[in-house]
Amino acid sequence: MARTKSLQEQADSQEAICDYMYYKAENEYMHSARVLVTSFGEIKYSNILTIIPNIGTNDARVYIEGDSKFERNYYLEYSNRFQEFSFCKGTLSIRAQDRRGNSIEIDIQ
Repeated sequence: MARTKSLQEQADSQEAICDYMYYKAENEYMHSARVLVTSFGEIKYSNILTIIPNIGTNDARVYIEGDSKFERNYYLEYSNRFQEFSFCKGTLSIRAQDRRGNSIEIDIQ
């Protein structure tokens, strides 16, 4: 199980998700986007999927409605409590682990 992030890390990740939502102004709550998953510099997955970012009172989450390959290898929900989010030049990046515990980075463009 992933360790809980510090309050500052959670706040930074929530801000990144919020920035991404503002960047996607016309369809910030549900939209299609390119999802690119890499591990140690190698591309593991790339496809257009439905993204649902959600900012709550105490947490922020990103839901990814994946196809069968995505669902088999990766989680469908990522939270600022356990994963690190960053936003740069229109891309939301998530540092996480896949279902086998391998380190991955998910870029949503």
